[in-house]
Order: sequence, then structure tokens, then C-alpha cells
Amino acid sequence: MSQSPYDDEFRAIRYIQLRGQDIANAHETINSDIESLKAQLTGLISGTELDEAEHLALKEHHLREMTPSDTAMHSTGLKTIYSEANQRVCGDIGLATILSTDDLAVVDARIQNHIKEFNDRYALDAWDYAIACGCGLIASMLDLLCVRAPPKPTVSFTAEVDGIFNKQVQKAFNAILPEDLSTKLSDLFPIGAPDSSISSDLVGAAGGVLSPTNHRLRALSHDPVLGIIFGIKDMLNGTCTVVQNGQIVVYPSSKGVTDETNIFRLIARMFGHLASDVNAPSAKGNRGMGLPAPFMGLLRMLEGIPVGSSNFGKQIEYMYVNGYDFRQFIVTSIPMSIMEVLMRVFYVAKQVSLGKGAFGETLLDTMPLRLNPRFRMMLALGYGTSSAVNTGKMYITGNILNANYASWMGLAWNGFHSLKWSLYQRHLKLWAGIEKAELERLQNNIDSIEALTIRAGNLPVK
Repeated sequence: MSQSPYDDEFRAIRYIQLRGQDIANAHETINSDIESLKAQLTGLISGTELDEAEHLALKEHHLREMTPSDTAMHSTGLKTIYSEANQRVCGDIGLATILSTDDLAVVDARIQNHIKEFNDRYALDAWDYAIACGCGLIASMLDLLCVRAPPKPTVSFTAEVDGIFNKQVQKAFNAILPEDLSTKLSDLFPIGAPDSSISSDLVGAAGGVLSPTNHRLRALSHDPVLGIIFGIKDMLNGTCTVVQNGQIVVYPSSKGVTDETNIFRLIARMFGHLASDVNAPSAKGNRGMGLPAPFMGLLRMLEGIPVGSSNFGKQIEYMYVNGYDFRQFIVTSIPMSIMEVLMRVFYVAKQVSLGKGAFGETLLDTMPLRLNPRFRMMLALGYGTSSAVNTGKMYITGNILNANYASWMGLAWNGFHSLKWSLYQRHLKLWAGIEKAELERLQNNIDSIEALTIRAGNLPVK
């Protein structure tokens, strides 16, 4: 039989148990002798004759047993314990040898208690499922009633759009970034090479790589999230990074390297230029194509996924050139933002009312930087519910422009983290918590033993 990696530890524990039994047996013998002395003393008091020599001999014996030496207490090293244990404890040894049935039952009860506490904090209950799916349905209803597909880029810049949320977003953008301000920002914050808009601007590029209608989608320097990174890199190198044929390709640009090298000014220049493109009209004064939705350009890399007679990457480009840009992303984000706020309110109210958590702690559990995996799974359920209804909306209308990009992004992000938690992290966190609690319990026992050792060392030894 193969030896356990903890064989020495098991033998040492068994050896200490045996020594403990020896000490217990010695105590029993001492107690028995003490009881015998008591009986003799009782007889002495009652007038019964007692052999004086026998009494003195017993007294001296017990004094010697109780004060074995004049030396101070000493500790035994671990190597010595292992050596003595290997000599005394023979044969195979395992947990069943050192733990009794009662001991195993106690350990199992402690583990079950840890699991219950863990599930109370991280497992979803019926209320959580109801809140998550209910809020997802509310977001779906808002999307169905208040969100419409984006207008064509060729419509007039001032033409009123359909949809309650669409109209509010249009008014907000037109107020914050009117035509003249977009033009001023574009002139004030030129970025050169990353702003290449036609294939002839790119050295060595074949025709059709970029065009005025798709360059903001294909050039990663115009991504609302990634644009700062790719834009600064391309400005410093005089290049333009595009997604072509499912790959990220870097082309030198005829516009050359920027004349700016200060990193903070480069960041400011990229922010200013991206702001100029958000609500910029076309050269003909139409609505035009603004910035793409976050990561929309990267999704063009998924050309290997077939969608009917087309593929996923081409469908993404179709959406963009037909008006689905950052402005439409903001429109679709409104029902999802309302869903998240409602879900947090209902979750905190439920936890506090049922006495499952304090208000402050529960609220922090819903914050992005301290998101409890339990609430993350609720978000995944909410986004999943909304996305399922949105699938029906696209199917019934036969229009992919009715996609709720924010809902699908939320499902992908929260769904990924929820799966990682369910399949991997949850088990690690559970057993790490059990291990920590048991180590703390063991440390408390060690501290108690050390305290007893100190107290015993202070006892007088004659």
C-alpha cells in the first residue's frame, strides 16, 4: 500500500494520543492510590490501627511521583516526536486510525455548518430569482415600448427620430455636442494617422480596407473604450490599426507620425477627437455614422461564425453602416440601467427586511468593485431574460437593428463571470473558507496549550 504524504504527521498524532492514554492511566492509578490513602486516614481517625511503616512508604512514593525532578519543564522537538512515533506506531495508518466515529461526526457537522453559512451568503434563493427575472422583464418591456431601431445615416441631422428613449438621447447629444462644436473639436484635436479614412491613406493596403462610411468601425482608434490605447500607439508610430479578414492588421499611414509626444496631451487629443466624432454630421449635413458601440470593431473578427448566408462580422458592419452607432448604444443602455438600479433596490430591501444582512454591507455587495458573486448571478439572469425577449423582438420584426447591444454586452460580461464562479471559483472559495476557519480553530487550541504550558512552568517543583 502506498504511503500517505502525511504519514509522519498521522503517526505523530497517534503517538501523542497513546502518550495521552498513558498519562490518563497514570492519573487513574494516582487517583486510586489517593482513594486508598483516604480510606486509611478514615480508619486512622476512627481508631483503626494503621501500619505506620506502610503509611510512610506510600507517602514518600506519591511525593516522588508528583515531583519527579528538580529540573525545569522542557519541550520535545518535532524530529524527536517523529522518531519516537515511528518506533511505537507500526503498520498502515490513516484518518480512521486517529479519529473515532464521534470525532468524524463532529468534523462533518462543522463542515456542514460552514457550507450552510457559505450558501446563506452566496447561493440564490427564490426571492433572488424572482427579483432578477422580474427586473429583466421590466427592462424588456421598456425596450419594446420605448426603443426603436436607429434611423438611416442619410436622414437629416435635425430630423426627429422614433422611440421615446431615442428622442431623449438625440436631444441630449444635439444639446451637448451640436454640429458647430463637433467641427471645432475636430479641428482642435487632429490625430493624423489613426484618423485615416480611405484605403489610399494606408501604405500597402488593398482597396476596400477603409472607406468614409466604415473607417470609424474598422479603425480601432475610434472604439469608445479601446480608442485611447490604439489611438495613442498609432499617433506615435504613424500607423492605423484596423480589423481586416478577422485579424488585427497595422498599416503605415501616409499621414505620418504626430508632432506631439507628451503622453498627457496625446490622451487629451484622443478624448477630444473621439468627442468630436460621437455626434458628428456627415459632409452632406446628414445624421451620418458616429463612433461605433464599445468593442463593435473587435466583433468584426468573428467572421468565422456563420449567420444565415452571411457571417457574424459582416452583420456587425451591416448594423453600423445602417445607423447602429454609439448613440443607439446609449439608447439601449437606458432600460438596462433602469433594470440594474431596480435590481439593487429590491435586493437590498429583501436582504434587510429578511434580516440576512445590514443595509451598508448589502449595498456594498452590489457595487461593481465589491460585487458579490450572488448578485453577479442575479445580473446574469436579468440580462439573460432581457436578451431572450430581445431575440424574439428581432425575430418578429426581422430586423437585426432592433438588437439591444447593451443587453447582450451585459449578458456576455456577467454570464462569463457567473459561469467562472459556478464552475471554478465557488468551490475554491468554499474550501478556502473552511480551511481558514479550521486553521484558526487549530491556532486557538495551540494558544491554549501554550498558555497551559506557561502556567505549568510557573508551578513550584521541589
